[in-house]
Amino acid sequence: MAIRYKVLLVEDSKAVQQIYRNKLTLEQFQVITADNGMEAIKILATERPDIILLDLMMPVMDGYKVLQVIKTDPKRSNIPVLVFSAKGQPEEVEKALNLGAAGYIVKATTKINEVIDKIRMTISHQPVEQEVAHYAVGIRPDAYDAKKLAEDFRLGDFTCPACKTAMVLNLIPDFSHDTPWFSARFICPKCRT
Repeated sequence: MAIRYKVLLVEDSKAVQQIYRNKLTLEQFQVITADNGMEAIKILATERPDIILLDLMMPVMDGYKVLQVIKTDPKRSNIPVLVFSAKGQPEEVEKALNLGAAGYIVKATTKINEVIDKIRMTISHQPVEQEVAHYAVGIRPDAYDAKKLAEDFRLGDFTCPACKTAMVLNLIPDFSHDTPWFSARFICPKCRT
């Protein structure tokens, strides 16, 4: 029996979703669908697809944000993501690839069989892990608003509660904005938590 690869199809158009679900199922793929980016993130908490077919223009959370969340999650970052969008401007393609997409498919100019071929090719070429740059920044407890930040978010003295190592602020570029933006979280460089 052949391996049935699992595809997460993230698409807000029910018609497009149905067409691709039917074709992928016919081609022996197991298909999970999400109507928007937030639903996709929830699904990824319990499911482990072999590949994600991701629309960009969706309600609730757009595809760029979903891609950023996936590629900055150590448990999910190695899942290949093919962006599947009506948009096809060079800057949009570049933005998606910079965020870690394994490929970019323009819906209007790509036949359904070509999409299936691209999915198979992407799965078969165990992708080199594409990691988005992270920047670890130390925080001085006496600098600027550090004390207020520590109080507002109960960070104590910016040390790890488990090992007492100084925490760092992990900055992750957010390419979904035209100007430099970052998502950030405090981590312990020793415990990695």
